[in-house]
Amino acid sequence: MRTLSALFGLSLIVVAIAIGWWSPVEREAPSREVAAVRVEPAPDVPTPEVSAPEATAAIGIEPVAEEPVAEIPGDVFYTTANVRMRSGPASSFNIVWTAPAGTRVHSVQVDGNWHLVKAGEYEGWMYARYMREGTATQ
Repeated sequence: MRTLSALFGLSLIVVAIAIGWWSPVEREAPSREVAAVRVEPAPDVPTPEVSAPEATAAIGIEPVAEEPVAEIPGDVFYTTANVRMRSGPASSFNIVWTAPAGTRVHSVQVDGNWHLVKAGEYEGWMYARYMREGTATQ
């Protein structure tokens, strides 16, 4: 009887750990330092060339067309990954839109590490870690 109780207790612990591991929790993308470490393929191995529009179309994200109209006041940034635009300055707020990597955004307000940005017809908050100043091809 004692062995059966111990086995039952152990199985409960295993189930609790499994539930904690697989529960639907929003996880942030890895930091840039982790993403920068990668192994380059050997020179004789061909690498398929995929343009940014083809890559975003393949995963179902529609890029925002840049409008040549009057500039929106604010700082210009480009997204470094597919970034979730949120309705408020925290990851607990609803997702407004997911901006593809390389999307040009205009920051009009800053709240800690969060920027209120405008990109085309969308407006929302993005985390500063996934934005950089400069050009889209840097």
